[in-house]
Amino acid sequence: MTSTRNKNTPGNFIAERSINNNTVDYYTNKGYSFGTPLTTYYAGDGLIHGRVASENLAHNNIDIETQLFGIGSTNLVKPKINQYPELKPIQSLSIIDRVPIIIPEPLIIHKDERPFPLN
Repeated sequence: MTSTRNKNTPGNFIAERSINNNTVDYYTNKGYSFGTPLTTYYAGDGLIHGRVASENLAHNNIDIETQLFGIGSTNLVKPKINQYPELKPIQSLSIIDRVPIIIPEPLIIHKDERPFPLN
């Protein structure tokens, strides 16, 4: 029996196939900035820290996770060597300026003094 739907025409098939291929390229291509930040910062003053991907924190992030999970630790044929983290230098990003706290030089705290009540 012949299909009479528009969905099974060669033109629609090619169009749907190119949409699927473009979607895969969009999600997997490193050239796009979808899902990956262009720069990574630690949260500074005035910000709440969000999720940071492990590949943004260290150059050998997979080796670090493998060692932390103990993968291959019982391999007697080829024992694992210890991995040392190669951390990426990340700066903090602050959006407010903090006022410096001024503390007197001879800071003396008396145990028998209390603050004056404001009632």
